[in-house]
Amino acid sequence: MGLTSRWFAILLCAVAVAAVAGAVLLWSRIRGPRPLRAALRVGMIVVCQFTAILVVMVTANNQYGFYASWDDLLGDANAGGRTVVADDARPPAVPDYRTTFTSYAEGFRKATVRGWHSGTKGDVIVWLPPQYGRPEFAHTRFPVIEVLHGIPGTPHSFLRGMRLGQMMQKQITAGRAEPAILVLPTITPDRVNTGCADIPGKSEVATWLTDDVVKTINTNFRTLPAPRGWAVMGISTGGYCAARLALAHPETFTAAAALAPDDPAGGGVSSPLWLARNTRPHVQLLVESSVQDPESPPKFADQIRFAVRPPATVTTVRMVGGGHNWKTWGRMFPDAFTWLSGRIEAPRAVPLAPSAAP
Repeated sequence: MGLTSRWFAILLCAVAVAAVAGAVLLWSRIRGPRPLRAALRVGMIVVCQFTAILVVMVTANNQYGFYASWDDLLGDANAGGRTVVADDARPPAVPDYRTTFTSYAEGFRKATVRGWHSGTKGDVIVWLPPQYGRPEFAHTRFPVIEVLHGIPGTPHSFLRGMRLGQMMQKQITAGRAEPAILVLPTITPDRVNTGCADIPGKSEVATWLTDDVVKTINTNFRTLPAPRGWAVMGISTGGYCAARLALAHPETFTAAAALAPDDPAGGGVSSPLWLARNTRPHVQLLVESSVQDPESPPKFADQIRFAVRPPATVTTVRMVGGGHNWKTWGRMFPDAFTWLSGRIEAPRAVPLAPSAAP
């Protein structure tokens, strides 16, 4: 039974109610010496409190998507881990990025992707706009938006925390965004938070996100070329990563949206703030924050805006209310999709080679 399963939550509620009912029925029926009776009654109180706390924790997790599965909670999510290659099993001279993406949930597809260049692997979830499968779009290539989760969290968190595909589709239907492919990769393939930077000996997350994931998506789907056809966005730590990756890798992303990002000064020479001050990439950034969010206050957005150097540009948006949670981020996403859509290429017909992605 899954951690976020509705039946698991119902079962916990039933157990909590049964614990209280049992305590009421048995309280006056306990026999034995006085110390034993006291100990048993204290035990019943502890059981009631424990089950009630579990109900609250599971309810909060289901609401905000902190952990998407038991593996996520226990630290084994994403099927991640560095790939160790034996001497007699070296990667091929030309890595094969063909991957089978299987149906997952709510219109999403999922695959465990091997990072040939980063030396790691992890889950990647993909959402295709409805137009992708229509006959009249059979020779159309689509822009791509990488969507990065926060920490704690996994790509699966977006499916629990918000209906991301439905949100994007609503913007497309209303004419506020062009059809785009959403790609949700893990930002902790080796279960290490590097701020999406390459750290030798730990995890090469930047290479994973800008090389391995990009080549895998380009190989398996009809995508527009980088950088004009690619953007990146994220929440919390993922927002920090979105800003950092766009500033450090303008050859991959033309635009980025950082929603409630972590402090951009953290991370030294690999931080978004250092990159904004010391590089001149041709990228456009959106930094959105809430006045009531103590973990990502508007001053972070101001730091980036004042530090960036042309030709890079920064647009800042401040929400009056909302904390560091899924409800607030869900209010940010629609406008962020629209903003990004206006800065990447729209879908366009391109002659496909015989071996091109379906």
